[in-house]
Amino acid sequence: MKLIEGKNILVTGGSRGIGRSIVQVLIENGANVGFTFSSSESAAKEISTNLNSSSSKCIAYKSDASKLNECEKLVDSFLNDFDTIDVLINNAGITKDNLTIRMNLDEWKKVVDINLTSTFLMSKFAIK
Repeated sequence: MKLIEGKNILVTGGSRGIGRSIVQVLIENGANVGFTFSSSESAAKEISTNLNSSSSKCIAYKSDASKLNECEKLVDSFLNDFDTIDVLINNAGITKDNLTIRMNLDEWKKVVDINLTSTFLMSKFAIK
């Protein structure tokens, strides 16, 4: 028996790169997965369409995990679709390839909000 078979797992930032691979491996191991995307809608639809099956559910949600109201809405939607959150994987993140001294304040805030605040908010709301 697989350890995550039948578990409901929410992955932030699941439409590209590492997140996409995480979603795929979770589905291959029998989990039901909801994942977020912010701008890669066509990639997200392709993933959910290709990985959704009779044995594992895969749903994409457009959401910005750095925004409080979107986190609440995401968790409510996920619970409506899956009933429970067994595992939360906070994967959403961005990189601004620049020296800190050369970053402007808006770039800095965006990196902090997506990489740190989103983890705080999602963890807070996923436990409710």
